[in-house]
Amino acid sequence: MSAKKTQTKSQKSSKERPLTQPRREAKTNTASYSISRLSSVLFAILLLLAVVAMAALFYLQSIQPPVQRPTVLEDEKYYFTDSRYAGIRSKFVTRDTKREKVSIEYPITSNSKINKLIARVIDRADGDFRHTATNAPTFDRPMTETISYQVTHNNSTALSIIVNIKQDMHGAHPVSLTHFWTFDKKSGEVIGLDNLTEKSEEAIKAIVTAARHDVAQTIKQRQQPEANLDEMITKKALSNFTITDDGNTLAWPIGQASLLPSAYGEMTIKVPIAAVAKYLQNPTARKLANIPKPPEPKPAPAAPTAANSGGKVIALTFDDGPGPYTAQLLDILDQHGAKATFFLIGSKVSAQADVLRRMHAHGHQLGNHSWSHPELPKLPIDQIAGEIDRTNEAIRQATGVKPSILRPPYGAVNGIVLEQIRARGMSSILWSVDTRDWADRNSDIVCSRAVAGARPGAIILMHDIHQTSVNAVPCILSSLKQQGYSFVTVQGLLGNMAPGAGYP
Repeated sequence: MSAKKTQTKSQKSSKERPLTQPRREAKTNTASYSISRLSSVLFAILLLLAVVAMAALFYLQSIQPPVQRPTVLEDEKYYFTDSRYAGIRSKFVTRDTKREKVSIEYPITSNSKINKLIARVIDRADGDFRHTATNAPTFDRPMTETISYQVTHNNSTALSIIVNIKQDMHGAHPVSLTHFWTFDKKSGEVIGLDNLTEKSEEAIKAIVTAARHDVAQTIKQRQQPEANLDEMITKKALSNFTITDDGNTLAWPIGQASLLPSAYGEMTIKVPIAAVAKYLQNPTARKLANIPKPPEPKPAPAAPTAANSGGKVIALTFDDGPGPYTAQLLDILDQHGAKATFFLIGSKVSAQADVLRRMHAHGHQLGNHSWSHPELPKLPIDQIAGEIDRTNEAIRQATGVKPSILRPPYGAVNGIVLEQIRARGMSSILWSVDTRDWADRNSDIVCSRAVAGARPGAIILMHDIHQTSVNAVPCILSSLKQQGYSFVTVQGLLGNMAPGAGYP
């Protein structure tokens, strides 16, 4: 009986196993399938991310310039030394191989932010150069690179640095790049034109105008074609600047083809701070450079006569004479009852002493325009003094009077020149209307510019050494007389002027 029961249980158990086993296997298979599917999804996601990452890397590489070189390369040597500038050391890096000869000088100041900005600019240029030198297919001599720096201003507040980059990669033209900044030594930030002027539109306009004038004079001296400076010399182009001449000049050392076309070459734009000092009477500017105090208020001009009642007076001024057409000009002025001011070149005076005596006798004012028309701020003090004194003496011998006013050639003046002018009891006279008669030898154009720029109290700049300029004078006088203007000397326009002050 028990055996039969045992057999029955055994048979029952054996019959039940086939029913439960497939369920367990089904569960196992389902789990395995789920894991496998999940793995496939994860793999697909990872693969997609990898593809996206590679695409992004490829894109970034395509838009980035050549990778900057590492801090130290196997084939380069470097060393540190004190520079000739106070508080600044130099790091020199050299490479001399069959493909390249390189010499780089990094400035090391006490401000790491300044150092990093300059190093970044240098390293980028050097990285581009090394990329070209390394990948050049053929070469018969090494490519050369020289990077150096120059400090032009270094006081307790500001630091002006110029970085010059010269690269010869055996192309059509060697590369010549110039980068320059003025830094706040404490913060390490770049000081721009907006900072210098505290965003004064009037000050910025005055500086940009003076810069254009300086470029125009340089182009004239080089006898190069006239350029559209209004489009090239802008606030944006002058946003970075340097300070030079012991804090007396704003300068922009522009490289070839950086602002002007390549044919004009390299050029340094200079604006004497004294020429724009009245626009820079702010705390920021005074900390950065030598900003002369504004002149004392000028005494009011003499009471207007019947001819100039209403205050509509203008000063016509003529530079670079006496010349072959000056006597003709005096005739024209006499015919119109107009007075003018002549800024004379000392070396020309003795040959036309009679013309100067006529100027003085007819009520015109005689001014000093130097002996030989140099750019005075570029001369030693003794030569500046000689240019002024020789001209004053020549005019005195011809007329018996000593000039009280001087117009610096090219309008170039700085604190040193102004001090020499002040020491002689003289004032510096610039202009408010430039007819550019030297550029456009066309009488109609010269007349149009003079009339268009006229306003009460204007000082108009012309040159009596050009026949076309003298021929324009009758048109100017007639047109402005119809508008109610009369013509006086600079003295008659400004009254008593402060020694050493600059006008306008």
